[in-house]
Amino acid sequence: MFSSACLATLARCPFPLLPAVSHRAAPPEAERGITTTEYALCIITAVAFAGVLYAIVKSPAVNDALTGIVVNALGTGF
Repeated sequence: MFSSACLATLARCPFPLLPAVSHRAAPPEAERGITTTEYALCIITAVAFAGVLYAIVKSPAVNDALTGIVVNALGTGF
């Protein structure tokens, strides 16, 4: 199924489609932990945004609108 040249290439490099691994030096001491900080800030922002959305959905105007939609949908009949 495969030519001998193809098999020879695979024998030399068993994973030709995978990217080469780059061995970079460790980040400087000042940048250590920066990824953890970024994740923490994203989580705090997401929680704050969820709190704002919760407050909006629990407001009387939105509650009345959603209740009206459900009552209208249930009262229409098929």
